[in-house]
Amino acid sequence: MDALRPWLSLLVRVFIGGYFVVAAVPKIIEPLAFATSIMHYGLIPSWSVNAVALVLAWLELLAGVGLIMGIRTRVQSLLCGGMLLIFTLAVAYAVVLGLKIDCGCFGESGGEEVSWIKVAKNSAMILGCAYLWWSPRSVLSLDHGLWGRNA
Repeated sequence: MDALRPWLSLLVRVFIGGYFVVAAVPKIIEPLAFATSIMHYGLIPSWSVNAVALVLAWLELLAGVGLIMGIRTRVQSLLCGGMLLIFTLAVAYAVVLGLKIDCGCFGESGGEEVSWIKVAKNSAMILGCAYLWWSPRSVLSLDHGLWGRNA
C-alpha cells in the first residue's frame, strides 16, 4: 500500500489542481460574471464583491497550478481545502435558503445550480485536500522529485 501512496497523491493532486485551474480561467476572463455570481449569495458587502472576485479567481489559479506541479503541496492543499470549505458553506447556505442560483464554480457558462449534491462533491474534494496534507509525497512533484523520493 505504501508503494501506491505516491501515485494516489499524484492522482488527487492533479484532479483537484486541474479542477481549480479549469474553474479559475473563465472567472479571470469574465470577472464581472463571477462578481455577479458572488453577489447572488448575499454573503459579503456589495462594495467588496469586485475585489473578492478578482483575488479569488487568481488565488484559485495559482493554488491549482501549484498543486498540479507539486509545489509546496501541503500549503496548496490547505489553500484549496480552505477555499473549498468556504465555497461549500456558501452553497449549503444558499440551499437552506432555497435560492435558485448558479454556484458560480466555472464562471458564467459552466456552473450548476446550488444543491446538496454540489455540497457532497465539494466535501469529497475537501477530503482529497486533507489526504494531500496528510500524504503530500507524490511522483512527478517539484517538491519530491520525479519518483517521490527526494525530501
